[in-house]
Parts: sequence; structure tokens; C-alpha cells
Amino acid sequence: MSEFHFIDAGSGSKVHSVVFALKTPAAGHTGLSHLAEHMSFRRSHQYPTAHELFTANTLLPVTINATTLAEYTFFFASSGKANVLLDAVNYLYCGLLNRDYGTDEVILERDGVIFNELAMLETNSDYALNAAIRLTDTNKNAYQHAGGFTQTIGSNSIQALQDYKRQWYQPSNITTLVYSNSAHFFEQCKEVVTALSAETALSEESTLNRNAALSQHSSQREHSHLDKEASLDVPTTKGENESIRHVLTWWFPQCFLNGLLQQEATLSTVAGLKNTLFIDPEINQQGNFAIRLVTTEAMKEVASELSIEALPKLSQNLTHKLVSDDYDKRLRQLKHVVSACLASFDIRPSKPMPDTDKHAEGVGAAIRYFAQLTDALGSKECATKSTYLASANKVSLSYLGALPSPEKSVALERIRKARKGFSAQASASNSDQSLLMPRLTSKYRHFIALEHLPALPRLLRPLANKTTNLKRFNAEHIASHWVYRIAFYQQSRLQAVLAHHLFWQPRTSGECYALGAATYENNLFLFGASDTNITERENWCHKVLSMLS
Repeated sequence: MSEFHFIDAGSGSKVHSVVFALKTPAAGHTGLSHLAEHMSFRRSHQYPTAHELFTANTLLPVTINATTLAEYTFFFASSGKANVLLDAVNYLYCGLLNRDYGTDEVILERDGVIFNELAMLETNSDYALNAAIRLTDTNKNAYQHAGGFTQTIGSNSIQALQDYKRQWYQPSNITTLVYSNSAHFFEQCKEVVTALSAETALSEESTLNRNAALSQHSSQREHSHLDKEASLDVPTTKGENESIRHVLTWWFPQCFLNGLLQQEATLSTVAGLKNTLFIDPEINQQGNFAIRLVTTEAMKEVASELSIEALPKLSQNLTHKLVSDDYDKRLRQLKHVVSACLASFDIRPSKPMPDTDKHAEGVGAAIRYFAQLTDALGSKECATKSTYLASANKVSLSYLGALPSPEKSVALERIRKARKGFSAQASASNSDQSLLMPRLTSKYRHFIALEHLPALPRLLRPLANKTTNLKRFNAEHIASHWVYRIAFYQQSRLQAVLAHHLFWQPRTSGECYALGAATYENNLFLFGASDTNITERENWCHKVLSMLS
């Protein structure tokens, strides 16, 4: 059964927050834990509409979201309205415990939404470099990236998703943290969660039987969708015209992160401005972070193809085959110079705490409380100076080719088939309007207001700045982001538009990573991020804003 913790917000607090903390280990670089997080918001038996989350966050006085930190996922909701928040807690917990998914909706989320999200991140050159390093790192300390990459996310099957949620998304692995000034609200939260946990336990056997039948049916359909999927599993780098750069890595315990971040510029200078040195602040499974140095010089490959699977075997003799004596000497000297610089620093260990600045006060307080409570998230006792010196003088070596391009054609073909199935299912359910009506916004119609619209994401504000009353739509076609400034005469029906499932269809069908409505500089905007259908989006905006007139 879940643990419950009350965090007294004090009499001055006007907002309640509830956080569910789950241990969610990364499964290599597959991004399986990322997929499980997304699918928990997709729907549940109690909340069958795929746009429930979006309408609530857009139109109601509530914020619902999730974040992953150091192998823990935190699902949270905040509101100044206790009754709205209790229903949001019900929605969240139902989603956490749900494992009953159809193949089509998993494909739309995995190969549509998450693929678009990862593709957006990988357009950043620094992120792409880090991704390439991680994908070729075979060291025992190597990161397992919970988010996955465009090259790996497609390898996750519906069965793997169900098994992962069965193992980790269960009441015994969920800690409930309530930040509030009301002990009565805390007891109400406990009642909601306890009742749902008990209900799940009673129906577990029948659910498993139903899932077994669905999995058998889904696997038959899935094979037809995924026969080309293996090509996403192992990226390869064509070596005929490629070259390999060397990556030197130093691993340090997390308690030295803050101190070394202050010395990052100095380290870069010592490494040479032509080389690339950066600190990767993510914490690995051993509680360490990496300092990476990527050499600017590169040696031509000998083999015609280098696969990631072959790297462990090749790493034992690759240096002798690919590196000249002069280059080997320069590499050794570079290792020595940077290690000596690291050893010369007087880095004081500091007890780390998770970065919660981007979250609401109550959510951040709950996560910090959980970190101290469990010694999770790298909050263990700090290492000693001798540990630091040992880390400074221990260097691992890996090899870097180009980051392979994701097999977009394979993902797009799966998406095309899944959308057909998803559309057919939606058409069949049109007769049952309850499956298309979001429960939270239907129940709290009296709270719906445009004043609850979130702020426009910072990423999109430069686009918004270039809109005018005459030029309402503006897009960045390379990044596939767009904004549409809503005219005053269109605002009167905006609430109805945002509550309708047709508005959210580009997001639920996997066409884009993010979609919504927001406020910025006293204007209202529709927006989309990493949108694969951006060329048609301006006309879509006009159409969707007039569909209920």
C-alpha cells in the first residue's frame, strides 16, 4: 500500500499540491520509462478521453504534469480549489494504475508525440553531441537515458509497456505527498488513493485476464506494424567517409557537481578551445556525473561499418588500429593535462538537492521532502577529498562517430496505419458522447475561464513577437513550431473550442509534441511545437476557431 506524507504549507498558503513519487528505473536507452509516463496521461477506464489532461490544464484552475529526476518520476497536481484538486488526484491515480492500452494509441504516442519531442531536442547541436556520446559509451558507468532517443524509442512494444507498468506503477511503489495547510484535505486525499488502490486490487485478476486477451490480439496486429522495427534498435555509422573522434570521460560523485560547474570554463580553456569539454549534470545509476572531453582531431575508420554492438569488442584494440603514434601521444598528454587541472582544484563537496525551481512551491517542497526522506535523488552523504582525487585521475575512453539519422520513414509508416485504426475507433464511438467529453471540465463548468490559460512557452515567444493583427500566424519551419494570435472576435467561443476533442486531435493523433492555447503580452495564442503538419496549420487554425460558430 502507498505511503502518505503530509507537508504543512502553513496558514499563509492558498494552493494545495499533491505529488505521487514512483521509482522508475531506465531500461537502457529505450525510453520505456518515458513512454510509461506519457501513457499514464493518455487515458484510463474512468477517464476515457485522450484530451482530458489538456482541457483541464488549459481551462480549469489546476496544473497537472510530471517530471523525472534520478530514476524517480513525480506526477503532480496543484490548485487553489480543494475540490478540483481531489478530482485531479483521482484522474492522476487512475492513469498511473492503468495498463489497458490499444496498440494504435501506443504507436501514436510513441512514434508520434514522443518521437517529435525527441527530434526537437536532437536538433540542438549540444544535445545531439551528448546523445551520440551516450549511444556509443560502453563504460560500466555509462548513462541509461530514461528519455530515449529517436533511434531507440520505437523499440518499445506494448507488452514491454504493460510489463513495466505492472512492475513499477503499483500502489506499493507509489508514495503520496500532500502539501497543504489543511489536515482535512490530507485525509480526503488518503481516502481517494486508498479506495482506488483497493478497487484495483479487487479487479486485478479480471484485468489481467482481459489484458492477456488484448495482448494476444494486439501482438497479432503489432507484428504487422512493426516488422521493420528492428532497424531502429541498433544505430550504425557508415564509415567509408566518416571519421572517429575520441571521448575522454571523468566520473565524479554528485556531491562535487556544484563545485566543478563553477570551474567548467577553466577546464574548457585547459582542454583547448578547439576541443569540446562539457559537464553532463545528469546523475547515473551509480550516483555519478560525467565530464566529457571530445577531441577535435579525428582518425579515418578502417572498417566499412561500425556498429554500436561491435564497440565493446573493438575498444580493446581500436587505438592500435586507428591511432597513429603521434596522435596517441597527444591524446595521452591531453588526458594528463586535464586530470592535473582537475586534481589542482579545491572542490568542496556539498550535499546535493534536486533542482525544483521550475515547479510550483508546493510541488518543489514535496520533491525536496521526498529526497530527504528516502535519501533518493542523490541526497546521500558527500564523498571525501580522496574520492575526488581518485576520480580526477581515472579516465575512460570511448569513440564517437556521427549520430545516426532516425529511421523516420519506418515511424511514419507505423503512424499512418495507427491513425487509420484510431480514426475508425473514434468514428465508432461518436455515438457515445461520454467517450468524447472530458470529465473534469464537464464537472467543473462553472470554473472554466480563459484566465486559467497558461503562459506561452518561452521557446515560442520570439515567434509571438513577430505576429500582428494583420499577420496572425507565424511559424519556424525548420524547428516546426508555430503560433497563431487569436483575434478579439474569436475569443468569445474559445472556451468551447478548447473543450472540444477536434481541437486536440493533432496532439492525440501524434502529429505534434505540444499543442494548446496560452497568454502572452496581453494577447491570446494558439501554439504548436515540433509539428509534422505545419504547412497546413494556418488554415487549420482558421477552421478550428470557426467550427463551433
